[in-house]
Amino acid sequence: MNSLGEDERPLRVLMVHNHYLVRGGEDESFAAETELLRAGGHEVETYVRDNEEIATRGRLRTAVDTIWSGRSQREVSALLGKGNFDVMHVQNSFPLISPAIYGAGRAAGVAVVQTLRNYRPLCASGLLMREGEICEKCLGRGVGWAGVRHRCYRGSLPGSAVVVAMNAWHHMRATYLRDVDRFIVASELVRLKFVEGGFPEERICLKPNVVPPLPEGGAEKRERRAIYVGRLSADKGVELMVEAWVHHGLEIPLEIVGSGPLEAKLREKAHATPTISFSGRLPVEEACRAIGRSELLLLPTQWYETFGRTVLEAYAMGTAVLSSRGTAPGDLVREGETGFLVNRGDAGEIATGVRGFFELPSHERRRMGERALAEYRDHYSREKNLELLTGIYRDAAAEVLARSTRQS
Repeated sequence: MNSLGEDERPLRVLMVHNHYLVRGGEDESFAAETELLRAGGHEVETYVRDNEEIATRGRLRTAVDTIWSGRSQREVSALLGKGNFDVMHVQNSFPLISPAIYGAGRAAGVAVVQTLRNYRPLCASGLLMREGEICEKCLGRGVGWAGVRHRCYRGSLPGSAVVVAMNAWHHMRATYLRDVDRFIVASELVRLKFVEGGFPEERICLKPNVVPPLPEGGAEKRERRAIYVGRLSADKGVELMVEAWVHHGLEIPLEIVGSGPLEAKLREKAHATPTISFSGRLPVEEACRAIGRSELLLLPTQWYETFGRTVLEAYAMGTAVLSSRGTAPGDLVREGETGFLVNRGDAGEIATGVRGFFELPSHERRRMGERALAEYRDHYSREKNLELLTGIYRDAAAEVLARSTRQS
């Protein structure tokens, strides 16, 4: 894939990312956008740190780096000084890289772009969720004291204090306002939450996440079944999903793909329900093939989320989706056209939605999947994504050049 126009030169991008210990969607998105840019003819170098370092650095050093990492700032400055980059794109800076690197990008005269893949700058947990419920107590506040009081970062008082201190420090410094040229969010809901949290609306750009290259359209012959693909955790609504099968008499086969803290509990809960099967965690391509063999993907998330890449994977495979209202994944679903929406927190609604879908005539279910595939091709293809991403880069770089010209 090469989308460079005749009058466009390749961009040179420094992609920055902090890997988590357990690889997840943010790590996959970092890899996907790096691959997308390279496939499109652009030059990409990466600066990566990994949370495996924490075991050898100690808690105090990690806490300091979370707020301001002098090491990352120096190393990124050195890279930028040698590379003649157009853009520095930060995917995730928490906890080892820190927002200190933004200043390095600004000093080097490159456009600084940050993808907001979670709500960490607004909330210690990064979820805007506490004890299974949506929580916005710290939204728009300079110091999120509630995050410390409720130990919102992994139930840890010291850990929560560090994250709240990081947010308070960079709020006081106006780091995001001063040093970041563009923010990328993957859904309108996320854009609204960050505007509400004080981020500059005019710099927030909407661009969906990238999906890997997929054999569009799924299997020629689908099975009459539903599938869930994702982390097995409370925020994803998987307990309610299993409850919909166990307690509401659903006889449709359900395949659960993924792993997580609730896996053992869910297996125990579903052990007497033969229509539910568990496949564990699968590589993305294999999981997508499983989606393509299914008629309906379930994503009954209980929190806002920041996107719903699994929804796009389902669309690319021509599979309809059932998701939750008032969430980023739900915003991708056109109700009655590409899938169905249910209210959060209600297993009975999930059961009703699933039953309603499979009671449709087979040609109507197939037509819903066809509309999902058309939606993907029209709005979420890799070519469209690359066009949006490089457009954001070029606009930001032009603004940096104009600012530099005015100051010289």
